[in-house]
Amino acid sequence: MKRIYACLAIVAALLVIAFYSSFRVQQFAEEISEDLDNAMGAIRDEDLTGARQALAEGAELCDRMREGMNHLLRTEDFTELEAALRAADGHLEWNAPEEAFGELRRAQVQVETLAWLAQRII
Repeated sequence: MKRIYACLAIVAALLVIAFYSSFRVQQFAEEISEDLDNAMGAIRDEDLTGARQALAEGAELCDRMREGMNHLLRTEDFTELEAALRAADGHLEWNAPEEAFGELRRAQVQVETLAWLAQRII
């Protein structure tokens, strides 16, 4: 009987971890999507400083997720997303908004993929 309880406790712990990871990724996807939208809007308004600030916030969020959730989630996804945001920032630094939009679109696809995968976990 003790083995059954031990197995049930392990399954319950794994479910809690899965739900928590899924929740964190969903929350991250919402926050990073907002940063991406802010950056795109700022680029359209020709506010490159505002766009770079939104990109910096998004990259910092990716960095925090990569470092803080590395025991629960694949960190490669966050690293690739951070690289896309930093590349877009580099394009803006060189006054190339079209290239920055390309990187932001790539980042949006990655965020949508993360959100979709998080929904499929549970």
